[in-house]
Amino acid sequence: MRRVSFYRRGLIWYASFFNPTTKRYTGARSTGETDKDAALLQVARWERDGIPDSRGRPRSLAAAYDVDTIVQLIRQVSLELKDTERIIAALKARELIEYAVLRDGPGAEGLIPFLLRFWNYDESPYVREKLTHRQRIGRRHCYDMALWVRTHWKPYFEGRRLAEIRKIDLKDFSAWLDREKGLQSKTINNVLAAGSVPLRWAFENEYIPTNPARGLVKFGGKSAKRGVPTEDEVRLLFSSPWSHERAYVGNMLSMSTGLRSGEVLAVQVRDIEEDRLRVRHSWSEQDRLKSTKTGEERTLPLLPEVRAAMLELARKNPNGIGPSAFVFWSTVRTDRPMKNDDLLSELKQALISMKLSEEEFRDPQRLREVAAYWKSRRVCFHSWRHYYAARMADRLEARKVMSATGHRSDAIFQEYADHAAAEVFEEVRTAATEAFGKLVPFRQ
Repeated sequence: MRRVSFYRRGLIWYASFFNPTTKRYTGARSTGETDKDAALLQVARWERDGIPDSRGRPRSLAAAYDVDTIVQLIRQVSLELKDTERIIAALKARELIEYAVLRDGPGAEGLIPFLLRFWNYDESPYVREKLTHRQRIGRRHCYDMALWVRTHWKPYFEGRRLAEIRKIDLKDFSAWLDREKGLQSKTINNVLAAGSVPLRWAFENEYIPTNPARGLVKFGGKSAKRGVPTEDEVRLLFSSPWSHERAYVGNMLSMSTGLRSGEVLAVQVRDIEEDRLRVRHSWSEQDRLKSTKTGEERTLPLLPEVRAAMLELARKNPNGIGPSAFVFWSTVRTDRPMKNDDLLSELKQALISMKLSEEEFRDPQRLREVAAYWKSRRVCFHSWRHYYAARMADRLEARKVMSATGHRSDAIFQEYADHAAAEVFEEVRTAATEAFGKLVPFRQ
């Protein structure tokens, strides 16, 4: 058997050395020479001084044979998962690799399938852990996170494996969300959380060797605030005709109490007392009837006119008027309230209508102009919480308004109040009557 095998690729001569252990020739190595005699001299120098490695350092033929033998054995022998893990561990110990992805290992799972499974409320090990430890996590939250994954993570990371994701990938992704997608800072942070929370969990549970989301910088800057209608606009809005009575009363309730949309929909007949409303639940299509956002109940004063309108709605409920019946009932399902979208869509329609005459209402161009006007004002159903907090903040100290709105954080409450408990109930009622009593021209 020849000690060295020579052959040419194009104009360059290559050499392979016979490995006495494997009885095979090693991989071909370029001599960099076009002349065969010069190539022979180069090989002679390698045999004497060693073959330069990737860094230019000489390595003896014996060492080169050892490496070749290891490679050949890995290619030929039957390896089990444990054997592979031992090889990887040895390479890690030599600090030659940081990690490797086993074909059947957890890190080999596609990133997007992993994220969607992570946010699947019924299948997620993360959700099971939270519930086991008596921590709160709702279906709506998981639904929203999965939606961010489908909308933004999937188009960007489709086809990538979980263990392949690096911090630089996430930095590039966040820049893409900002520059290419043009998202607001708060939205970008929400999108990033849909992936960074699962990646942290994957690291902590040894799916991946490092957490690429660790230290990922959040986007700063204030998001655009919700718009708030003026008092004159509110008075005109609720004295104008609405086509949807339940949406009309629901918007009025939120305006005069600061209730979230889910809290409005969750109101049941038993929550309405003589002069107050017990805020016990919230509603979402994913979670159905659940606790409030803070997990705590609160009591709010009800304006007499608002209370009367709510009880009238309850009496019209085609599904019955029992204690557990929804005040803002559904015409489709007996076991749920009206759709959340109706509260917003009917509000938008009423806002547009109050700005138009009958003649203008038939003008498509004028309709588009008014719709664009309200869109630019950023007025939506959630604006009622801002409106309520602003009007009440003019009359009460922040702590007492927070007890009514159900805010836990001074900072979050301040975002609402910037537009302008049993012991504080009477003060809240007096302030609410002063602020909203003249804005409820309910139709007889």
